[in-house]
Amino acid sequence: MRRIEVSGTLDITDGTVHGYAVYRDDDPVVAYIEKTWRDAGDTDSKLAGEKWDPDNDCQYLRDAMKGLGTNEDAITYVITTRCNAQRQELKKMFKTAYGRDLIKDIESELSGDYRSAVMALFVPPAELDAWYIKEAIYGLGTDEASLVEIMMTRTNPQIKELRNCYKDVASPHRKAGQNLIEEDIEGDTSGDFKRLLIASSQGNRREVSRKRLEEAVEEIMVNGEGTGMYQVNYDKLADIPKAKRDAMALFKAGEDKWGTDEETFVRIFSVCDYYQLRAVWDQYVKLTQRDILNSIDRETSGDFHSGLCAIAQNIKCRPKYFAERLKKAMKGLGTDDKTLIRIIVTRSEIDLVQIKKEFLEANKQTLWKWIHDDTSGDYKKLLELIVGKD
Repeated sequence: MRRIEVSGTLDITDGTVHGYAVYRDDDPVVAYIEKTWRDAGDTDSKLAGEKWDPDNDCQYLRDAMKGLGTNEDAITYVITTRCNAQRQELKKMFKTAYGRDLIKDIESELSGDYRSAVMALFVPPAELDAWYIKEAIYGLGTDEASLVEIMMTRTNPQIKELRNCYKDVASPHRKAGQNLIEEDIEGDTSGDFKRLLIASSQGNRREVSRKRLEEAVEEIMVNGEGTGMYQVNYDKLADIPKAKRDAMALFKAGEDKWGTDEETFVRIFSVCDYYQLRAVWDQYVKLTQRDILNSIDRETSGDFHSGLCAIAQNIKCRPKYFAERLKKAMKGLGTDDKTLIRIIVTRSEIDLVQIKKEFLEANKQTLWKWIHDDTSGDYKKLLELIVGKD
């Protein structure tokens, strides 16, 4: 089967959703299933080397939850060695095989932060984001930090999927409409921060076309001869004259006047594609001798400031932004477990490998070590297995 690159740590397939990895000899599901086969008189069949089958995992999970007590290690193993798409298959197969709801069964067996993390791992990504947005808005007080983290870091397709899911999971008691997420943002936030959130919630940020990306790839030449190696010419991905104009507009909207024209910041930060915004930041430095983040610090405040910083930090280096969020969640007395779970789960199949590298570089210790020192019990085991020790 074809091997694919996965940036998250849950790299457990050899292809796509329809080409799952085969069972390994050391998989405890293999030992469990082969024992059931031997008990049934089949001593020849082997599961190791066979393609993954959700029915086998479901038998293993059902046995882990039957009777008195719960085998948390079994649940943790299956959940941390199967990707989200496989977990969706498990939910369907469990109900088909046993007429039971796997999520309700697991929820009744577990508790605390461990249960919260396990439940999150079973939710499809866009639906999980929708639940987190609902919790941030409908909880006791508004969780602006969570709103910023989600709305300012998702791609256009992710935002559009989130909007669709929000209609179902966040407001089932209300009449369906296209703008439910906007209505809730309108009702729970205010001012420039509200405008920035609504702009981000559209999922309409400009994007670079595939053709333009291909045109930007150039062969590296040495003494007029091709080397067979290629690099991206980022100047071809940005409109430099426009970047200069936008940099000047930001300067005039902030540093060059008394007060701040927040609307200009919202427009430029929300409309430009990522490559264009990087060019704007570069031109801004040339114009002002100051990084855009310094100007945001000087010219804005509160949640609006946090939102602009999140956009700028994500465009500069998204994994670094999440590494800083994880550090903040664990630093000092107490742990912000909601943030810890949310980031590790939502980034586990996207860029957790890169986040770990940024975390290590910034803190001189691994993310695994921080989690090991800051959490406990089955909850700790679960997070450690997702993150990986290296």
